[in-house]
Amino acid sequence: MTGDSGELLRITTVSDGDTWAVSLAGELDLSSADQLDTTIAELCADGAERIVVEMGELHFMDSTGLRSLLVAAELCEVNDCELMIGSTSLQVERLFSVSGVEGELPRRAQAGDARGNL
Repeated sequence: MTGDSGELLRITTVSDGDTWAVSLAGELDLSSADQLDTTIAELCADGAERIVVEMGELHFMDSTGLRSLLVAAELCEVNDCELMIGSTSLQVERLFSVSGVEGELPRRAQAGDARGNL
């Protein structure tokens, strides 16, 4: 599935015990959000205790992608799993700020995070 510019969403998952890093690259939008939804649901079903969503390589995210993250946080909570936001691109950080969800998704600060560049 592709976004408006034809760039695919790429999802990479890496496990470190019961903690999973879910790295997103490309575009998270109406045409690709279901891929993230499925990935998070599968990790929760498999017993993940923590999921860190890395979005430093995400070039575009729309409100549908944002909604997917909020639903993922609720799904994780129901499954006794912690969802955290790791690195973010500048575009994603702007969407968080404009939409007012900055405080609703737990964050993990790290080097290279776009928040320090605003």
